[in-house]
Amino acid sequence: MKKVFSAFVCLLLLNSCDDGEIVVETFDFGSAAIQKCSNNDILLKTSGNQLMLLNISSSFFKNEETPLDTPRVYTILNPSDIIYRSYSADVTSSSICSTIPPSSPSVVDEFNVKPGGTVEVTTTMIPTVDPTSLSTRISYSHLIKFKNTQFANNASTISFPNYLFGTYTSANNTLSFSFPGATPQNCSDNKIYLKNGGQFLLVDLPAASYPSQAGTQTINLGETAKVIYRMYSTSVSGSSPDYSAVVACDGSTPTTPIVLSEEWTATEGSITVVTTEIFDPTNTTVIGYKHNLKFQNIVYKKGTQSFTHPEYTFGDYTTN
Repeated sequence: MKKVFSAFVCLLLLNSCDDGEIVVETFDFGSAAIQKCSNNDILLKTSGNQLMLLNISSSFFKNEETPLDTPRVYTILNPSDIIYRSYSADVTSSSICSTIPPSSPSVVDEFNVKPGGTVEVTTTMIPTVDPTSLSTRISYSHLIKFKNTQFANNASTISFPNYLFGTYTSANNTLSFSFPGATPQNCSDNKIYLKNGGQFLLVDLPAASYPSQAGTQTINLGETAKVIYRMYSTSVSGSSPDYSAVVACDGSTPTTPIVLSEEWTATEGSITVVTTEIFDPTNTTVIGYKHNLKFQNIVYKKGTQSFTHPEYTFGDYTTN
């Protein structure tokens, strides 16, 4: 009779029961955002007294767009890969990210994932151009789904054929396109660049693009004429040889911890080169040539994404 009564109570409460106890049926975090611990790779969500954490390698959240319908897939190996907890009071990220976790709130219940399911990560890349400065922000968003996962505590098991953990934004890289006071440097007769800290704008044009006579020419970008923007994780410098030139001209990978954060290549659009003569102090003898470069409708691409700058002034490049 007691068992029948217990079953009746369970139906009224719309909860499952295990030996007379009310059991959690799902993990509901509403619209809570995904956070990342600053001192490790743990991603987490909190809502009231609930917390869920994902603890897998950061390599699954690379700032690289994943191909269509081809997410990165992690096969769950350890019960600590995904954990759900309920606490005695509202919880924050410090409850899990702190080196020494706070004594309060305390953990009331914990579900650990069972090995065997998968975590799928789909990464998208979104460029956003400021129409005034042309500064371009590159955002990387990772859609995280759990597939065929099971979570267990001491009393019950919860199964999810599909569970949407949410979207995590790992980086907002800014291509400044700002090179105050910078003078174009040359790699070769046809390859020149601007540098500001760890950001480089390289122009690679065909031979004779900088003639020894006054005039104007328009060069259409393509396979033999291109513009490349590179952004590194920190300022690039050095000498003997000039490390900046090596990185800018050859696209060489710097020594760790400097890493290439962004590389965007333009093979669409055009460059207008206006060449004028430079005279000596007497204004009688030509001693060089000034080439003013302006970009029109340059389309920068990386993977499947692109952005366009309608007009941009590269600056003046001087030749003898």
